[in-house]
Order: sequence, then C-alpha cells, then structure tokens
Amino acid sequence: SSLPAEFFERSAEDLPSVDLLLVAGTSLVVSPANSLVYRVPDSAVRAVINAEPVGQELGIRYSPGGRDLFLGGECDDTFLALMVQLGWADDLARLDAELPAASQKRLRALLAAGVGDDDFTTV
Repeated sequence: SSLPAEFFERSAEDLPSVDLLLVAGTSLVVSPANSLVYRVPDSAVRAVINAEPVGQELGIRYSPGGRDLFLGGECDDTFLALMVQLGWADDLARLDAELPAASQKRLRALLAAGVGDDDFTTV
C-alpha cells in the first residue's frame, strides 16, 4: 500500500471509539481506505458526502433512521453548510483570505445572502 504507516497505526487505535465517520468525495473502491467504513463500531454513524450514494457493497445501507446517511452534492458546499449549522460561519469568515479562491467565492456568496451563525440552530 502507498498509504503511510501512520494510517494503519492511527486507524487501529482510533476506529474502535469512533462515533461518527465522515466519508467524503470517494467511490469507496480503493483499498485499504475503503475498509474504514466497516471497521467502525456498529453504533457509529457513517455519513457519506458525495455526488452519488456509494458503499452499498461494503455494507452501507441508506434508510430513514438508520446509521448510514447520504448527503448528496458537492463536498465543498456540503461542508460549508455543515460548518454554518455548527455555528462556525463567523469564524470561517475571519479566515476568508486564507481559503482557496473557490472556497472564498462560496463563503462570500453565503455571507452575502445574509447567512450567519445566528441563522441556524446547532446540530
């Protein structure tokens, strides 16, 4: 594998206590990274953020009220919405100059629409 040794060390240490696994922008066909989805506890929520649902062959089952969530769309837009939901919009705005140009554009459009931390409840 071309993954660093730390990937294997940290995943062995961290995965048994994971409550939430975020899977973003992947087809989940490349091993060993795709093994993470079935190495987390059965109680862990697995949120797939991607253009289309993936991972069914690895045991991911999208169903209402289930542990597996599909958040469809562009990863950048989905994560930006998540950060706003978590109340981080104002913090992110202070980092605007350090963001890549595409992220700056998305953030500025969101802020221009008048969306800020007070517009959402915390998840």
